[in-house]
Amino acid sequence: VVATVVSALFLAALALARPFKRSDDLYLACVANLLLTCCFCLGTVIQLCGEDNDQCLQLVGLNDARWASEFVIGLTAAMLVASLTIITLKAVTAVTAPTLRLAATGRAPILELPSGYHFHGFISHAWGTGQDQTHTVVRQLHSALVCLS
Repeated sequence: VVATVVSALFLAALALARPFKRSDDLYLACVANLLLTCCFCLGTVIQLCGEDNDQCLQLVGLNDARWASEFVIGLTAAMLVASLTIITLKAVTAVTAPTLRLAATGRAPILELPSGYHFHGFISHAWGTGQDQTHTVVRQLHSALVCLS
């Protein structure tokens, strides 16, 4: 029971604190912790039904320990199938989706603006012909808008 409470509190703290930069990492951590919490709860069900059938019927709604064990095995298999399905779908969409990747890390760039910023600009140019014109435009923007960095 203590492990279930600690795992549930950690899941809540994880969801509120959002310690990961990438949302995929956060979702994976939350799902993993949710599955761990479910495993602890199912262990409690087996423990309750193994000791007293009346208490098992009253609290869980199952007649005996055999039904409780089958229930736990079924739910564990369902969690496993759901997890594998989600991981497979995420992998397929990640492989088939065209993305830009940073040469240094091999990951997609983080395009979120830091707090306090409202706009982002990117000025592109052709390497052979447009470099001077682009630098001129950027310098003029910097001089016109002193708040740019």
